[in-house]
Amino acid sequence: MKIDELINKYYDRLTQNDLHIWKYINSHKEECCNLSIHELAARCNVSKTTILRFAKKLSLQGYSELKVYLNWEKNYVNEENLDDVFVDNICDSWKSSINDIKEKDFTDINEMIYKSKRVFVYGTGTLQVGVAQELKRMFLYCGEIFYMVEGGNETEMILNNITSDDLFILVSLTGNSESAIKLAKQLLVKNIPFISITKLKNNELARMSTKSIYIATSVVEFGNGIYHEASNLFFLLSEVLFLRYASYKKKMDGMLL
Repeated sequence: MKIDELINKYYDRLTQNDLHIWKYINSHKEECCNLSIHELAARCNVSKTTILRFAKKLSLQGYSELKVYLNWEKNYVNEENLDDVFVDNICDSWKSSINDIKEKDFTDINEMIYKSKRVFVYGTGTLQVGVAQELKRMFLYCGEIFYMVEGGNETEMILNNITSDDLFILVSLTGNSESAIKLAKQLLVKNIPFISITKLKNNELARMSTKSIYIATSVVEFGNGIYHEASNLFFLLSEVLFLRYASYKKKMDGMLL
């Protein structure tokens, strides 16, 4: 997909500042292929953060991915270095996302887990179930038992026996999974708190949840409608969440002595 198509697709998200940035880029595409984010910000008389927000509003992971799209359009990326660009793009995105996870404040989520009577974890797909299983495995190390929810009749049985003292963690890649939304609505009706873990995008599940955690996934498009979405950061988040919670629980248990 070309930058022009992304602008049209996400036009309603764009502010006047965003349109100002786009106007400059559209008029200087070849030049922008070689500009750093600081240089482009200076040319547009905006901040570096504003440039990053503009890129993310176009569903891109950051400025590096924006430049990749510009290079594709200007045929600056040839077959010989295309693989390197894909890898560099994903690795740059990982670095940024890891820093975001590192700096995230998990205090409210830790408190919800600590005070809950039981914690149930539900994943909507293969990757999400894997993340749920990892959460269950790791939290055992600090004495917390997470119950996996498989769906179907089991979900109905659990819903008939849970209370507001329990907690659900819903893992969904898009946050718009039909099964996750259905379960979230049932939890809301019963006033059951739940935490959503989804990729970084505006989604219904995150809006409905008591607390939400976002993960920035990286997408590489190979052409002809073929693309790869690198979503392994969901597992990294799980480990960081566990480590933060283990530290939190140790502190809280010590205060109770």
